[in-house]
This record gives sequence, C-alpha cells and structure tokens, in this order.
Amino acid sequence: MAARRTLPFGKMLLDEIFPMRLLYLEDDACDAELTQEQLRTEWPECAVQVVDTRDAFETELEAGGYDAVLSDFNLVQFNGLEALEMAHNLCPDMPFLFFSGTIGEDRAVEAMRNGATDYVLKDRPKRLIVALRRALENAKQVRERRAAEEQLLRVQRLENIGMLAAGIAHDFNNVLAPILIAVPLLRGKVHDATQEMILANVERSVERGAGLVRQIIGFAQGVTGEPHLVQPRHLLRDLLAVMRQTFPSAIRIEDQTDNDLWPLKINPTQLHQVLLNLCVNARDAMPAGGTLVVRAQNKRLDEMSAAAIRGTRMGAYLVFEVVDSGTGIPPELVGRIWEPFFTTKPEGRGTGLGLPTVRGIVESYGGIVTVESQPGRGTTFRVYFPALPGSELTEQSDTSVAAPRGQNELIIVVDDDDNVRDVTAAMLTRHGYRVLAAANGTEAVALFAPRSLEVKLVVTDLGMPQLDGCALAQIVQRLSPATKILAISGLPDAGSRLGNFHFDGPFLPKPFTAEALLTAISETLAGGASANLVGK
Repeated sequence: MAARRTLPFGKMLLDEIFPMRLLYLEDDACDAELTQEQLRTEWPECAVQVVDTRDAFETELEAGGYDAVLSDFNLVQFNGLEALEMAHNLCPDMPFLFFSGTIGEDRAVEAMRNGATDYVLKDRPKRLIVALRRALENAKQVRERRAAEEQLLRVQRLENIGMLAAGIAHDFNNVLAPILIAVPLLRGKVHDATQEMILANVERSVERGAGLVRQIIGFAQGVTGEPHLVQPRHLLRDLLAVMRQTFPSAIRIEDQTDNDLWPLKINPTQLHQVLLNLCVNARDAMPAGGTLVVRAQNKRLDEMSAAAIRGTRMGAYLVFEVVDSGTGIPPELVGRIWEPFFTTKPEGRGTGLGLPTVRGIVESYGGIVTVESQPGRGTTFRVYFPALPGSELTEQSDTSVAAPRGQNELIIVVDDDDNVRDVTAAMLTRHGYRVLAAANGTEAVALFAPRSLEVKLVVTDLGMPQLDGCALAQIVQRLSPATKILAISGLPDAGSRLGNFHFDGPFLPKPFTAEALLTAISETLAGGASANLVGK
C-alpha cells in the first residue's frame, strides 16, 4: 500500500465547469459500458476512466485530477473496502461511492462507517445520478468552507503580526530616541574630524533604523501616511543596495534605471512595497539562480499607445519593470495570481497577498500593472504610475538651521522610559528651558498641581502605565487650560487614541531629532490652542 499523502482532485462545480472526471473501478466490462452511457446521458461532457485492477486504480489515484470515485464492491483482485482505504489514503477529500449489485446491508453499513460517501445498487441506476450529484455538491461546499476557514486564519495571523510589529516598533523607537537626541549634545564637545564622522554615521544609522520601523508598521498595519512628491531614483538606489546584500549570490542583479526619472506623487513606503514585492517574487522564481533586471523609464502614452495598454490613458507615466529569468507562470494560472491568498509557493513560503497588494496600491494611484510570462523563460512585470514631469523637487540643503532656544520656560517631561526622559530633559535644559521630569502620569500630576500657573508646557508620552498621556492631558487642561501639551510616542500612528480619549493636538513620533523636538516645542508654545480631547 502506498504511503498516506494528500493529492489534488478535480475541482468539480457540477453544471458550472466541465468536463467532470470520474474514476470508475469495475471489472465487468458490460456493467462499465452501461454505467458510462447513463452518466453521459446526464452529463455529455463527463470523462470516465475505467480501471479493473489494484495497480491501475492506485496509479490513477496518484495521478489525481478526478472529481469522484465509483467502485464495485466485489472485485477479482481485491474488495471495495480495500479500494476505499486506498482512496482515502491518497485522496482523502474525494467523494467515494459504491455502485454494486451484491453489497448487502451489513457491508453497506461497514462501508459508510469507513468513510464511503454513499452506496447505490445496480438495479436502481437512476439513483446513481442523484447520489453522485449530491456527493459532488457536498464536496464543493466542504472545499468552500475549508477555504473560507483558511482565509480567516490567515487574516487573523496577519492581524497578530500587525499587533506584534506595533509592540516591537514602540520599544525599538524608545531605544533609538535617546541616541538620536544625544548626538547633538555630543557634537558640541567633539572637535576631531574622525569623531565627527563617527557621530554622523551614528545619526544616519538611527534615522535609517527609524525609517525601517515605519516601513514595517506600514506593511503590517497599513499605516502609510500622506502621498508627497518623490524622486524614485533615490528609492531605487537604496532598494537595489539592499537586494545585492540579501539576495542569493547566484542571482545577478542589473540596474537599468534612467537618470532623469520624472517625480511621482506617492507615499514612498507604498512604492517601496510594490517594487520589493515584485523583486522578492522574482527571486523566488529563480531558486537555482538567474538574472533579475530592474528598469525604470519615463514614457508618454499617446492615444494609440494608451489604447493598446488596457487601463491606461494618454499622459506621462513612470514605468517600472521587474524582469526575471526564472520558472515563469503557467498560462492557466496567470489570471489567478491577483487573487488574494492564491499562491504557487510551498506551504509556509507565501501568503498569496503580495501581488494583490501590489495591484491595489498601483490602482489606487491611477496606475496599472501588467504581466508577461512564459514557462521556463521568465516573467516581466510592468508597473505604470502617472508621473508629474513638470514638478520640481527641492533637494535638502546641507545648511543646518539653528534650533530654537527657550526663554527659561518651565516644562514637564513625562516618559516611562528612563533613557528617553533623561536625555530629553538634559537636551532641553541645555537649550534654555527649565525642566521637571516624571516617570508616569501620576508623578506628573504631583509635579504639576502646585505649579499649574508656572508650567508652560507638558511633553508627555502617550502610552504609560498607571495614568496614560491622554488622561494626563485631561487633568492638566482642567487645572490650567492655558498650559500647552505636546504628545510623543514610539508608535508612529499613536494617533493618538489611547484610554478613553482621542488626543487631537501637537504630536511628535519617536525617534525624533533634537532639532525636531525643539522646533515642535517652540511652535506649540507659540500656538494659540492647546490639545483637544474628544471622548470615544
């Protein structure tokens, strides 16, 4: 007996898809012919494969592709119960019906206990059609229910990943924040070029880590921010550098990007997600190595060329191409690659959400994505994004602007992370503020209450034990409506909905630079309105 394993069988939808394929185990040629005629009268396109030996039956089961099994009970080489066991070992979900003239009541009961779907006596041939139709309909419903359950589990798993990513982001941003704030404090004491270079590298690394955290949160939770004008050349350069460091050395990566790419109005995290998904798919299509080509070029579509590319209109586009020399996509699967949760990758290697996500992002910006593929000769994905050729990007200036200084205002800094709290307090003290520090909302209230008329600003983390930032802000506003509040958080989307209130006021995500915090404090102190707390 062959080892137990699950093999696919045909996806029979009865009258929806033809032809139906049946495997018929019958050693009486006359009965086999009569049954086939009966089945084809009901389903003219029905394909019936008749076998009469154990070996032939096992071979066909292993080959797969059948929608159901019909079997006589008494056979020359082996009996129907053995055939039933073999079918359940190889194709456990496929309907199995006995169609026999000699099966008795006791054997019929035993067969049903062993997993047979139904049994029909040969002297009642009309019932065969009814029983087969019912069995196939039930099998279809089981498959649909199982698919729905699997999809629900995948969605729940993604939600769990999102929550885990949010927690990691919060902690990691708290780790990065004091480093980023401390760099300017140390820079004033450094007069050696080598040490200055080291500080600059530290600052860039922290900013890169913060960007990576934002990207992870964006992928896991859909927190993406607002679109803005982007020069894709810089993003492509970073993406190619990461791929060259992380992709297998057997994959040769070629950059064929034009230098004068038009700007896009897009969220860079989403653009990165689109290109990274396509490049990872290309990598997975070349397990033994190959060539991955990334192209980007400006393209103007006139009326004729736009008509030839379904979904586009006349205008300026930035066209990205991701080309691999891998296994390709079978023609019958090309139309299904955009379906959520559909994947050709092995179990545990893919969620089936990558390409649907790519298509959703591209279409949300008025673009389209196309695919061309030949089995064994590779795949080409093309992404058309509407471009803005007339727009000018302002390059960041290397000239730094002096951070605003305080005028001896009293500020309370509230954060349950010791490092963030201590470094922030030290930096503000150096820049002309008087500072009191509290580890949580309860300590902050104790510090604020006797000084409510003197404290000009409370800088508070939002997520804290005992008394969170939103609850603290509510108390501060009741005691002194004139006191300003600046919220900070390690969650980029803290959005500042915590506790029973929504914080609608100045907000600064961690990690932030000293300049960013000083600017936010200056603007908050100069602003006319304090935070607004809205109950849920």
